[in-house]
Amino acid sequence: MNERNRDLIHRIAFHSIKMMHDGPLLRLLVKPDRLLAQLGLRAGQTVFEPGCGPGFFSIGAAEAVGTGGHVYSCDVNPYAVTYLRKKLERRGLQRIVTAEVRNGADSGLPAHSVDFAFITGIPHAVGGFDRLMMEVARILKPGGIFAYRGHGGVKEKFSHEELETWSLIPGKRVRGFALFRKR
Repeated sequence: MNERNRDLIHRIAFHSIKMMHDGPLLRLLVKPDRLLAQLGLRAGQTVFEPGCGPGFFSIGAAEAVGTGGHVYSCDVNPYAVTYLRKKLERRGLQRIVTAEVRNGADSGLPAHSVDFAFITGIPHAVGGFDRLMMEVARILKPGGIFAYRGHGGVKEKFSHEELETWSLIPGKRVRGFALFRKR
């Protein structure tokens, strides 16, 4: 695929996602900072969000962790990251959130450096969902929380073998998210 076609695909995909995941109706129905706090996110924590899209949850995570925490958001779509960076700047949150164009399966973060990681409905993980989960398991601190909500054709449940591989202990479900704690 040539660069021009790839750019067109990224642009169309981003605007489709933005319509659904960054509209005013969703913001009225879901308060992402409150939802993430219900999942266990606390002020001062370090967060990893692969597949951030237009940043609906990135902004909520930044508000939840405050100036003492940090959020690492990434997406393979450059339009999503550019849009998120502009939102962060408008809200004065650019020091709390690092937004990068990168594959979540290669975060660049040190091992055991994240308190809280979450994935919400990534329909296709570039390079495979298993690679993404291996990275989440690698960077999550022992005792850290992983929150997962799959939809749109993504994996809904994990096998016992997968949880063992990723050193995750299943917990309860909260508002459609399955919660796990890192061993």
